[in-house]
Amino acid sequence: MNDRHGILVNADVLDEDYIPEVIYARETQVRELKFCLDPLFHRRKPIHSWLYGKPGTGKTVTALYILSQLEAASRVQGVYVNCWERNTFYSVLDKIITDLRILGAEKPDTGFKFDRFLRYVRQNPLVIVLDEIDQPSPKERNSMIYNLCSLKQIGLICICNSRYFLQFLDERVKSRLNANQVRFDPYSVDELFYILKHRAELALMPGTYGKAELEKIAELAEGDARVAIKTLKDAAYSAERESDKIEWKHINKAWNEAKKIKKTYLLNKLTSHHRMLYRIISKRKEILSSDLWKVYLEECRQRKVKPIAVRTYSEYVNKLRDLGLIRAERASVRGKVRLLRVLG
Repeated sequence: MNDRHGILVNADVLDEDYIPEVIYARETQVRELKFCLDPLFHRRKPIHSWLYGKPGTGKTVTALYILSQLEAASRVQGVYVNCWERNTFYSVLDKIITDLRILGAEKPDTGFKFDRFLRYVRQNPLVIVLDEIDQPSPKERNSMIYNLCSLKQIGLICICNSRYFLQFLDERVKSRLNANQVRFDPYSVDELFYILKHRAELALMPGTYGKAELEKIAELAEGDARVAIKTLKDAAYSAERESDKIEWKHINKAWNEAKKIKKTYLLNKLTSHHRMLYRIISKRKEILSSDLWKVYLEECRQRKVKPIAVRTYSEYVNKLRDLGLIRAERASVRGKVRLLRVLG
């Protein structure tokens, strides 16, 4: 047992909500967001942004980094809202009002709260991050974006796994938002190694890990920084219980666990119909999209639940693909048919 020294000296650095002083490999996105928000400093209407990319590509941490930079250097305030937890316009407003400590807005009425909010932002420029903007219903999503993006003093940063939900906003909402689209590609192995190296230097005792171990984690994570950092953290915890350094066995165990947790986390955020579609694909190993629709309808009939519409079905399959839960390839048959497979 290692009872002389620990391996983790600052575990907070490996937490999901940690905001580093420098955002590695996302310098272009940071510059673009700052450019979009710069008009706020001159009392002009900013350019709204739509951040998209697969999970673990740095969208949320980049947005939070921007908020921290703005608040440290200017009068511009920032509010972060997770729309999975707050999926109605009312609950989003309530979160914003609570965070900004706007007095006299306690009445449980959307119109009343919005009026108090309007009075506040007339004198206070604000950046609002709406993370997981695809989670609210289309009606609520359109409502929150339409009302918030129309205000001159507010800059919106919407975060989503795909551009799909931007394209299917109501036309008047999409026109008013007029968002600048900022793409986040998966990290390269070298970029992930650099991120892990920086975190390890802050979080771990020197001599308890090596370059080869960090490179191994970077390769396993397949472009997902969230999985990479969690794997490093869990490997360090595992190693502390039986060794004085991180070894291959600790990494492999932590990576397998991180994959399971990621899949469970993503599926739990989805609807029962998403999960039903995923289970069908999992059981079949691979299935044509046309066959999946038929099997799904039959399962709905057996369960006595109302199936989703055909257009919604396509949206749900795309969502599973964008989250990295399935792979969709063009099938070697006539028509717009895809071959679907479960990943991982």
